[in-house]
Amino acid sequence: MLLDKGKKVQWTFSKLLSIMEAYSAEDHFQEVKTVYLIERQKKILNLLLLGDGWMTGAQIGNQLGITDRTVRNDIRDINEELKEFPDTHIESIRGKGYILNSKSREAILEQVEQTNGNETTQGRLCNLALEILMAEDPVFLDDLEEEYYISRTTLEATIKNINEKCKETGNKMVVRHKKNAVQAVCSEQERRSLLRRFILVSKEHMGGSIKDEYGFLNQDITKKIMLNVRRALAKRCMQLTDQDMIEVVLYIYIQYMRIRQGNHLDEKSEKNGDMIPKTIGKITEELTKNVGAALGIEFTVEERYVLSMYLCGIRMMKTERFTRKEIEAIVEPRYLVIVEELLNDIKNEFMLDLTQDDELVVDLVLHIRFSIKAGSSSHQTNPLLDTMKNQYPFVFELSTYIFSRFYDALGVELNENQLGYIAAHLGAALERLENTKSSSDFKIAVCSNMSMSIVRLLMAKLHSLYTNRINITGPYPVYDMEHMLEETPSLILTTTSSNLFRSISVPVITISPILESADVLAINQMISKLKRDSIVFPLPDEIEHYFEDDLFFPQLEFETQEEVLSFLSEKIVEKGYASDELLANTMEREKIAPTTFANEIAMPHPMRMCAYKTVIAVATLKNPVFWGNLSARLIFMLVVRGSDMKYMNSFFDIVSNLVCDKKKVRKLTDEEKFQKFMEELL
Repeated sequence: MLLDKGKKVQWTFSKLLSIMEAYSAEDHFQEVKTVYLIERQKKILNLLLLGDGWMTGAQIGNQLGITDRTVRNDIRDINEELKEFPDTHIESIRGKGYILNSKSREAILEQVEQTNGNETTQGRLCNLALEILMAEDPVFLDDLEEEYYISRTTLEATIKNINEKCKETGNKMVVRHKKNAVQAVCSEQERRSLLRRFILVSKEHMGGSIKDEYGFLNQDITKKIMLNVRRALAKRCMQLTDQDMIEVVLYIYIQYMRIRQGNHLDEKSEKNGDMIPKTIGKITEELTKNVGAALGIEFTVEERYVLSMYLCGIRMMKTERFTRKEIEAIVEPRYLVIVEELLNDIKNEFMLDLTQDDELVVDLVLHIRFSIKAGSSSHQTNPLLDTMKNQYPFVFELSTYIFSRFYDALGVELNENQLGYIAAHLGAALERLENTKSSSDFKIAVCSNMSMSIVRLLMAKLHSLYTNRINITGPYPVYDMEHMLEETPSLILTTTSSNLFRSISVPVITISPILESADVLAINQMISKLKRDSIVFPLPDEIEHYFEDDLFFPQLEFETQEEVLSFLSEKIVEKGYASDELLANTMEREKIAPTTFANEIAMPHPMRMCAYKTVIAVATLKNPVFWGNLSARLIFMLVVRGSDMKYMNSFFDIVSNLVCDKKKVRKLTDEEKFQKFMEELL
């Protein structure tokens, strides 16, 4: 999504969620490499490209170690892919074999050679790993050299690479030498996990079955498994993402292969049936029964249990949102308990009650549970992280508060990108809470000294924009201001100077009589702020009450973020406003997510409460310092005592009002007098 430079955009959390999820899904699919032919088919094509005459199916099969039937099926697939090349086709004649007829032979050869190098190495590694992992007895190195047409040096290097891949999953060296042979030495559970790792699925060919790049999977079997998975889910109006469907089918496929070979899991694991949600248990029971009947195997109690536990980690979706009760049937109870405790903490600390928002509970349970599942989020970027931090700093701060509680409960650290997604869920919940106020609770009064025709046009535009959302009263002439205020408006719009309203406490926006787009943006931002103020506590004093001349430090010269934080922490502690733990707690907060914003602004604050008085120290720097992924010159160090945590939204308004105003930030950064700094800030 491209945004014009300098153009402010009013986002809603619903939009942010949908955009982030779209980007997330797109990035996820790009992780899977797309290849138009599987490795074996490329080898067949390579033989025909380099050959100067007919080759029989037996000749091709003998060279590649496959049957005539496999050759025939692969030739059919290759011809489908060759349609993009003009006048290109593999001709087949009974008794003579196959020959490639093409005027684009060099182009095809070049394309095959471009991919053959890395993929041949990758294919060899995966095939070797799968063969060794599936073997019950040691596999002789001499046999592997002959089978893969490679030297002992290349074979040893490939085995070393296989062990390196195994180490990436937390396993020790799995493939071990036994005289002139190698054998996989690991538990049955580890072996199955590694088998899944070395199967490279091609999504290009995914439909009702799963096809891998190197011909390990039997498509008829994957088709039967997938059919039964789909039926079990459809019975409960559920579905999976393509990636999760692949993972489930592979899991059951490996179960099937190992059971068929007589390699059952041992009965040593402690089974706790209470941990398995009711719906997951029923899906498992149905799957093992139907898949077992279709493939002629029997799932033991242990096999059924591990499949249930695996399915607990798969995100199941519905076309409609899950209810809170439905979530209890598909997710382990502890995640519901954790989320409920987190929301109670927010309620107690920030006086913000989100505990009754079932949509938020469901969203947080699902998001947190399945982000943890495979650690898949650790590398995933959040395309709108900066937007979340800059435009909704208070909501992002709530997500970091969840971080600490979540770490205490499960010992799992969520990264900054994940906090951005959680912040979007929290923001959507705040919007829902704001919108619970009826339109009669919120009024906009229009005051204008323009002619009646112009005012009527203005009122018509306002009504068309805000019908059924907000009550709009007026228009009132300036002389009738007293009557207008008796209607207790939440906001006043005027076409005259706002200076006329300086003595009243109601917010006032001066707008153009023709209601330009900038006016609408300003109105929307003020409506959003006023609605937010209606559900969070406003400051009991004006914001300037929390700044002090003694804690204003202009034009400092520091080279690092740590130096700035150390200096400000020391000054605040010296004043007796916080304990000696201030610096350590502030550095702890920075490790979770940098507190920098756009326009070289930072608002550091401690992770844990250690303040005796709520205060904001200010530092401006002669030269910016690196702060996370950004730089900072204007620093507001915020320390908040426990009883003032409910005002956090108002403190973060300082940042949200500055991130889009470069001119103002420049003036603040250059100002050396405290009084003038505060006048400019306010």
